[in-house]
Amino acid sequence: MSPETSTLQTFRSKLFELFPKRRDATINLLDALSANGHQCRSVVQLSETPQFERQYSSITDAIADGLSHAEWNLIEKMVYQTATHDHTQKTNKFLLDCTANPRPFARTLEDRTVTHAPNPAPGNKPITVGHQYSTLALLPKDEADRKKHWLVPLSTQRVNSFEKGNEVGMKHLVQYLREHELTDQLNICMADSLYSSKKCRAIVSSESSIVGILRLNSARNVYFAPNTESSPHGRHKEYGEKMKLNDLSSHQPCQEKTQTQWTNRKGNAYIVSIECWNDMLIRGTRDYHAAKHPFRLIRITVKNQKNEIVFKKPLWLAVTGKRRNEISLIDAYQDYRARYDIEHFFRFCKQKLLMRSYQTANVDHEVSWWKFCALAYCQLYLARKQVTMTLHRWEEYLPQYKGIDQKQPSLATPSQTQRGFEKLLEQIGTPANNCIARGRASGRTLGQKQKKRSKQEIVFKSSSPPKNTDPPILLGSEKTANDSDPQTIESLLLSVHKQLNDIDLSPSEFAKRLLNTE
Repeated sequence: MSPETSTLQTFRSKLFELFPKRRDATINLLDALSANGHQCRSVVQLSETPQFERQYSSITDAIADGLSHAEWNLIEKMVYQTATHDHTQKTNKFLLDCTANPRPFARTLEDRTVTHAPNPAPGNKPITVGHQYSTLALLPKDEADRKKHWLVPLSTQRVNSFEKGNEVGMKHLVQYLREHELTDQLNICMADSLYSSKKCRAIVSSESSIVGILRLNSARNVYFAPNTESSPHGRHKEYGEKMKLNDLSSHQPCQEKTQTQWTNRKGNAYIVSIECWNDMLIRGTRDYHAAKHPFRLIRITVKNQKNEIVFKKPLWLAVTGKRRNEISLIDAYQDYRARYDIEHFFRFCKQKLLMRSYQTANVDHEVSWWKFCALAYCQLYLARKQVTMTLHRWEEYLPQYKGIDQKQPSLATPSQTQRGFEKLLEQIGTPANNCIARGRASGRTLGQKQKKRSKQEIVFKSSSPPKNTDPPILLGSEKTANDSDPQTIESLLLSVHKQLNDIDLSPSEFAKRLLNTE
């Protein structure tokens, strides 16, 4: 037995113990999703696969009863330890991004809001109605895994309608590092321009172990460090001369410069020029004193062999954090290029692992399903070196697969791993017990009716808070006869959660202080 197969079997055995309820059905569902998710159009169709030994109703039991009691904190910790057990380097590279789960027709689903989603139709806004999810992933250290766009999803959580996805993601990263005792290591986080906001940069600056490699919008204005010698009297300047990223006339000579080479999939070589300005500043707010938190500004341009610019606009990056100088310019460029692997992860999970195909009116069940799909991806990641390479007929002519029978095969991609996972399961078996018929349940009695779910309104966000035209909610007053109305209680809860999020106070701490108030 190879070490990789032993690692996969150990992972599955430990995972089996972390499901207190419905563990047999849960493992069957996990195997069915990992092996045949790309061949099914709906979640219930997984019950017809060979890996799921039970009836289709057991899928609901596994999600509603099994996943709701799963010890997700221990599962996340085990995923990280399994993915990094053979590495001794004290550096972690994380990817952070948000994606949408469109649910435009789920009228009884709570907390639906308008969120970003790509829309290819010309003239339409890139939005949808549904939920937003933030994912924290670990970038593998093996170069072969990076070439196949592999990553390790560590944690997934839903973004509430009153929250912002970028701020939730940054707080999620800090919380994950503290819970898993990773604050003594160098943690590099790659994210797009949405995470270069003031609050996100404030979160990165407050943690000594985090270095953020964040993309900047080309329309931004940055500032050089002030020259304190020119103003010996009065208040010292906090910001120096302005530098407009899209205006070359405002640029000063860079302090560092280097070059590297990039070869695309067709074999064409390009020259990558990297320029760096140290100790740059962006204006902050009263709450975030940005002048005390400088960053490294990096400009990346790509040219072909004829010295012609390949991309119209350069790539601007901000390397921020207290340990930002430990990142070389070439490493910053190569690490940010790997950020797009999380886009591959989202597309694969939505198309091949049915991540957005579970239609439920329960928010908790939807969150559990998203975490479960990420767990199925982790299982495929551990099996990437054990599966038999299965190629489509049109893939046999690709340069990387020519003569694959005569030489050592290359590492399998996520899709190739999923196609060969069914045969691997036949070899390693399953920790789940065999299905035993327990008899038929009595079911619903004659004439019994299910309570209809109430329709939920879509939550629309606005830059300015709307004027409060409704009377205040005074619980306990004789004039408020409709205080027990579910919609009134829900609006009150959303208002309280939003105010607690603004002051960065957890609900448990608020309840503790509230109970101790005399």
